[in-house]
Amino acid sequence: MNQKRNRENLEKMMLVILIGSLAIVLGIIESMIPIRLPIPGAKLGLANIMIVIGLYYLDAKDMLTVIILKTFLTTLLMGTFSMFAYGFVGALLSYMGMMLAFKLLGNKMSLLGISILGGILHNVGQIIVAMILIKTKAIAYYMMFLLPLGAITGIAVGIVAKLVMPRLNEFDLFKTHYKLKEV
Repeated sequence: MNQKRNRENLEKMMLVILIGSLAIVLGIIESMIPIRLPIPGAKLGLANIMIVIGLYYLDAKDMLTVIILKTFLTTLLMGTFSMFAYGFVGALLSYMGMMLAFKLLGNKMSLLGISILGGILHNVGQIIVAMILIKTKAIAYYMMFLLPLGAITGIAVGIVAKLVMPRLNEFDLFKTHYKLKEV
C-alpha cells in the first residue's frame, strides 16, 4: 500500500516536472521565433499548450505549481519583473477560468472551448496588470485588439493540444492520470 502511494506520488511529480519543463521550453522557443504580431506585446502563447494539456492530467494544486515554475523560470531566463507580473497574473486568471470551466462543464465544453477561454482571460489579466502598473484605465481600450487575438491564439493552442494528447495517452504515465474519457 505504501509502495503504491510512493509510486503514485513519484508519477505525479514526474508529470508536474515534465509538463512544467515543456512549458518553459516552448516559452523559450517562442521567444526565438521572429514572428511579429500586429499588436505590440502580443505572443502566440506556445507555453499555454502545456497548461491546457495539464488541465487534463494534473490537479489544481499541481497545475498551480506548473504555472508558478513556468512563469518564474521563464522570466528569470528571459525577462523582467513587469514581464513576470503580466505573465503570472495572465496565466493565473487564465488557469482559474479554464479550471472552473473544466470542473463545472467537464465533457460539455470542448478542449478547444476551454483553450479559447484561457487565451481571452490571459489577455484580460495582462490588461488588469497594465492598468495597475501604468495607473490608468485608458489602457483598457487595448482589449478590443487583444480579446480577438486571445481567441485566435486559444484556437491554435487548443488545436495543438488536441492533436498532442492522444499521443501522450499512449504512455502509461499519462494514461493513468487522464481525467476525461474523450478529448
